[in-house]
Amino acid sequence: MDQLAAYADSDEEEVLDEKTKRTEIETIGPPKSSVQIQDLAPEVDLSLESNPYYVKTDAREVYHNPRVQDLWKPVAGPRHPDDINPLGVANNTYLGHVEKCAMNEFVFAEQFHTFNNYGYAQNPSDMSSNMIGDADMHKKKKGATVFGGSNGPKKKRKKIDPREWKKQVEVEELTEEQKAEIAMDKARARGRRKPIESANETTTFHGKVFKDYQDRTYMHIPHELKSGPAPDLKCYIPKKCIHTWGGHAKAVNRIEFFPKSGHLLLSGSMDHTAKLWSVHGQRTLLRTYKGHTGAVRDLNFNYDGSKFMTCSYDRYVKMWDTEYGRCISRHTSKKLPYCVRIHPTAEKQYECLVGQGDKTIVQWDTRADEITQKYDEHLGNVNTVTFVDEGRRFISTSDDKKVFVWEYGIPVVMKHISEPDMNSMPAVAVHPNGKWWIGQSLDNTIRVYTCGTRFKENVRKIFKGHSNAGYACQLGFSTDGRFVISGDGRGRCFFWDWKTSKVYKRLQCHDKVCIGAAWHPILPSRVATCSWDGTIKYWD
Repeated sequence: MDQLAAYADSDEEEVLDEKTKRTEIETIGPPKSSVQIQDLAPEVDLSLESNPYYVKTDAREVYHNPRVQDLWKPVAGPRHPDDINPLGVANNTYLGHVEKCAMNEFVFAEQFHTFNNYGYAQNPSDMSSNMIGDADMHKKKKGATVFGGSNGPKKKRKKIDPREWKKQVEVEELTEEQKAEIAMDKARARGRRKPIESANETTTFHGKVFKDYQDRTYMHIPHELKSGPAPDLKCYIPKKCIHTWGGHAKAVNRIEFFPKSGHLLLSGSMDHTAKLWSVHGQRTLLRTYKGHTGAVRDLNFNYDGSKFMTCSYDRYVKMWDTEYGRCISRHTSKKLPYCVRIHPTAEKQYECLVGQGDKTIVQWDTRADEITQKYDEHLGNVNTVTFVDEGRRFISTSDDKKVFVWEYGIPVVMKHISEPDMNSMPAVAVHPNGKWWIGQSLDNTIRVYTCGTRFKENVRKIFKGHSNAGYACQLGFSTDGRFVISGDGRGRCFFWDWKTSKVYKRLQCHDKVCIGAAWHPILPSRVATCSWDGTIKYWD
């Protein structure tokens, strides 16, 4: 029976073998290991945007005060050890990167050559007094390096008196004659000038009667000139000379009509005088103003003509009374004045600007005889100073070929005009409408610039044809602004059309340089010119 029970079919045996193997595997299980299994996946907070203190990487406005840790926190996951901040340096602190070891190139070279020559150097891992290498040599050299001395106590250097040699050399004292001769040589080498002294101011009235039967002086404006220019005034080019004034002994540098009426003409000459001429009536010499020891370079009336100022090569600037001829004030900064302009408003008649040869413009207070402001930006002699914009600004030109625009009272350049093709401008005039100003360029041209805010050059409008290179020829406009007038180095007077920039007419006025030309402020076809031949001509 036992043999029958043990008997089985071959197929049944194979099925039983598979079941027994399966049960053995299930009971035994996976093989045991000593390695601990860890979850390396980073923890990521997927609800960052729901956090009110979360700061996006592209955010430009933050409405709370975040911590430094939050600002430098990675977007997701742990920080990479080689993370680079926006500055391009790996961060190892919250505020940036700190190097573990930093050494200057000179310190490294010093220790390197010291070790090669002496056999010792400082320990690079501990930059204190620790030493590596030959200890005996280090003790013998007292820690000295190849580039320096010892690090030990240093001996104080003995101070040497620089005057020690005088104690060993016997010097004889100079005699009085030798001292006087040395003083004369020093004075001759310095070229000492005599002290600047002002000349005595005098005046001469050349008329027959100072006051007429109505107790009026020559300051009285004639009736036909009181109304001023007509609204529809139209100027014309003069054709012939109707009068010549010849009272100056030397060349005439500058002329200027009496403001608003033009019934008087003021002139400054190289004979150290300024003269006042009558334009209306008999056209005679009225008064001579003497008070300079040098040639009168420039002059200027105030707003109503009651006063005028002159500047001379004697380094003095003086204010005169037009009617009585007395000198009201005299001022000097011991520098050569090149131009003078009184402020055009009635409230500041006691202030004036003087362009000087020391590259500066000084603002004088004639009441207190003191300089209240100094404009120092030019690199050459200041040739002209011209007020624009109702006295709120002024334009200055210089030998440095630059044009500066200033706010009156503020010594900071508001506009700087300088081009490679520019030349010096020794004369400037403003258009009657106040929107333009012109400069007499020394390349035989007249340049045009705008007034207002831009002060830009109008490159399409250039006046050519005259020869003024080397001469500061005075220029101006007609009363209606239709014509531009200028003198010439050959004694000619040029008239240009303002719109077309073409030469309208040439007049041969003088034998020598026609240095000045001025249009009458009321009469439409009257022009005055002056020259270095000492004459002043009146044209109609």
